[in-house]
Parts: sequence; structure tokens; C-alpha cells
Amino acid sequence: MDIQQEWNRLNESRFAAGEPARLAVADLMQHPKTSPLIVLRRNAWINMGFAVAFLILFVALFVWYPHPYIRICLSVVMLAYLAAILFTAYKLRNLPPLPDMAGALLPVMKAYHDQLRSWLDWQEKVALFIYPVSTLGGGLLGISSEGNLDEVLQKPPVLWILAIAAILLTPAAHWLARWMGKIAFGKYLDQLKTNIDLLEKSE
Repeated sequence: MDIQQEWNRLNESRFAAGEPARLAVADLMQHPKTSPLIVLRRNAWINMGFAVAFLILFVALFVWYPHPYIRICLSVVMLAYLAAILFTAYKLRNLPPLPDMAGALLPVMKAYHDQLRSWLDWQEKVALFIYPVSTLGGGLLGISSEGNLDEVLQKPPVLWILAIAAILLTPAAHWLARWMGKIAFGKYLDQLKTNIDLLEKSE
């Protein structure tokens, strides 16, 4: 059986012409730059690269600002970024290589979808707990650059401002992160899920 012809037949029977979720087998298996499998792997590497860059920045801030409150906030954020880097590297290492046209496509598609979807969900959940700490740390950094941090924190209005900023910015940052994740990963994961369902129904 010609797998490309069978794929085209299944696509024609289940999708309307021009349906964006349709993918040819060649698009998934012949390593073009626009293949969802290639794009997902590449974007995960880019995500990890940004995490490494931010971790280096936080380490530099940790060294530059000796105040214990600032260092506590930075330590929490650095641990979260380090965990994200290690978890991303683990997921990337466990992704299977792409098969050739004669190889098994469905297990590879399912591995990419399941592994990267769970990775993305984990990142969103962990980040939700990090945003308040990041907001607090950023506020403390700003205050310390303007004067004595210990003296300023003795003023109740300052504490209220920091608390309100954390409450307001956390959902905003969470929404922004989810939106960026949808752009970088969401539509490609949705494409894979559509085509996984298609292949499973054909078996």
C-alpha cells in the first residue's frame, strides 16, 4: 500500500478542501522546515535557550544585589528556571527520531503530541506560582535602586502596592504566557491531534 496515497484518500474523505488541519505524510516525514514535528522540536529548543539566558541574568542579579529579600525571590525563580531547563532537556531527549516514509508514523506523532503537551501544561502550572514571586522580586529590585530597601519596606503603603501588583500581574502574565505558548506550540499540537485521530480511525 502506498502510504501517501492512502493518506490523501483519508484526508479527502474526512476534510473539506482547504482545511488547515490537513497534513500530507510528506509534510510530517520528509523533514521540511514547516513540518509540525520539526517546528515543535525547534521551538522547544528555542524555549530552553531563552530559559538558559534568563537564568544567567538572574544569577547576575543575585550576585549584584546582596539584600536577603531580593536573593530569596531570585533563588525561587532560578530554581524554577533550572527545573524548566532540565525538564525540557528530558522531554527533548525522549522524543523519537522522525521515521522515513516506510517507518511507523503514528507512534512518533503520538509521542510528540503527548510529550510536548504534557511539557507545556507543566510549564503553565509551575509558572502560575512563579509570577507572584517574580513580581515581588522585580518590585524589590526597583525599590532598592531608589533608596534603602529596609527603610522603604517599613511603610505599609509600599507593601500594599507590592501585593496588589502581584495579584494584578499574575493573571495577566499567565494569559500572555498561554497566548505565546499557543502561537509557538498550540496550533502544531492541534494539527498533530487531528491527524492522529485520522490515522487511528483508519486502522
